[in-house]
Amino acid sequence: MSGSRGARAGRCGVSDAEPDVPESVFLQHRGEEVAEAWGEREGEAVTLAFRVARDRWESDAAGTRVTIDLLLKLSHVSDDEVESWGGAGGIDAPPDATHLTVRVRLKPPTAEVAAGEAQDLPPEKWQALDVIWKTILGLEASIEAARLSLDGLRAEMETAFRKTLAVEEKLNALQSDVAQWEKAKNRVHYALPKVKEFIHRATFALAAAERKALDDVYRNHIEPRVPLPDADRVRAQLEHFQKSRQVLFAQGNSVAQECRGVLGEISRALSTLQRNAADRARQKRSDKRQKGKHF
Repeated sequence: MSGSRGARAGRCGVSDAEPDVPESVFLQHRGEEVAEAWGEREGEAVTLAFRVARDRWESDAAGTRVTIDLLLKLSHVSDDEVESWGGAGGIDAPPDATHLTVRVRLKPPTAEVAAGEAQDLPPEKWQALDVIWKTILGLEASIEAARLSLDGLRAEMETAFRKTLAVEEKLNALQSDVAQWEKAKNRVHYALPKVKEFIHRATFALAAAERKALDDVYRNHIEPRVPLPDADRVRAQLEHFQKSRQVLFAQGNSVAQECRGVLGEISRALSTLQRNAADRARQKRSDKRQKGKHF
């Protein structure tokens, strides 16, 4: 944990309570799940909670230890967004607890515009800001649709990976067909981490403090056309936010395309295997009948 973070720590704690959180995501680092994460809201206050295995949190090994820095990085949360958090040191936790819950309190959402005289803008500039924000909302709707679609594709890939052959298929399948099918199924191992990463990023996208601040700017200034401090800076923020949403949406499309390709390859390999196995089974039955006639 960095020194600057330690200076602000203390208002967020670490506990062993098992939270009742219906929606959570799993954070991955180097292809391995390292923590469960969810958001908690009380009024305008937003807290991110992370459930971490005690042995990973207290580990002295650099390659396996889970830290506050790592959790924030995986959650795409910057130092500027954090108000306070707690660490494991000094926490009175039951010695037999296997997991710790680390809570990170985010700063209250504000418009964060520069001080100065509010600017009334010409209609075309108000309209431009309005269009950018509505484009962002459209992208977010598309990202959410992509998240739901990828969640379905994830389930399909997991089902396809676990599928086993029927007894007759095992007896009659060609070795080459089985090898091709297994090779296609193994691609699931490479696609699933990408799916989980996108689902995590898409889930946290709407909870970002910056997004809440820009939503406040839109509702309090852009939509009602109320004079706006530092309009150029706000527009730059909106354009940056729009670009980040476009990148995330493109990532979702790319991952979805890869997943469909994996499922298609598995399906084709399995169909070939089953067709050839059925042909061999028929041929064996025919050979037996022909052999019986000679007797």
